Amino acid sequence: MSLLHDLTMGAIVSRIAGMLIFVALHGGMLALMARLLGSAMPEKEGRLTASPLAHLSLWGLAMAVLFRAGWARPAHIDPAQLRGGRPALVAIAVAALLISLALVPLLDLARPWIAASMPRTAGYAVLTVIVAVQDISLLSVAINALPLPGLTGGLVLVALFPDRARLWRRLEIPVLAAIVILMVAGVLVPDRLLPILRPIFSSL
Repeated sequence: MSLLHDLTMGAIVSRIAGMLIFVALHGGMLALMARLLGSAMPEKEGRLTASPLAHLSLWGLAMAVLFRAGWARPAHIDPAQLRGGRPALVAIAVAALLISLALVPLLDLARPWIAASMPRTAGYAVLTVIVAVQDISLLSVAINALPLPGLTGGLVLVALFPDRARLWRRLEIPVLAAIVILMVAGVLVPDRLLPILRPIFSSL
């Protein structure tokens, strides 16, 4: 697989914009739900904000530009601080993933209005970013659903084995590095899921 396949300057810009929107929503919702349920960790780490820069992972951004699938900075949430404990942490992870998926059909609803109300050039640019947000949301959720350290699904490991929280933190960088290598090598190819996922969520 060529890393430069279909990568025009327009595609790069739209994917960067799409990933910034994804991490702002996904990371922001993780932090907000954790804070509402009693955890102070997201606020201490500066994650209780809608600013994408607070949630951005540069490697996640790079993978989103190349393959339309990436991740935010790992979220650290102590289940002992949550009302509801470990089940609440699993619920937070699942809810953040579902909210990110909900963005796809919602943006589909906005497309006709944008096409009709904006000048042609500006409308095309916005629609291109919307498509990027949708594709990145679908594929990034698919990646982040994996129960691996460093991904949103890795919070399930923290919920199941909270006494090993330090181990999960130490594994974040090696695991994410392995995912990068697998994606670059063409072993892990998330965009093969698009023909399956897009019709499902566009029909909602």
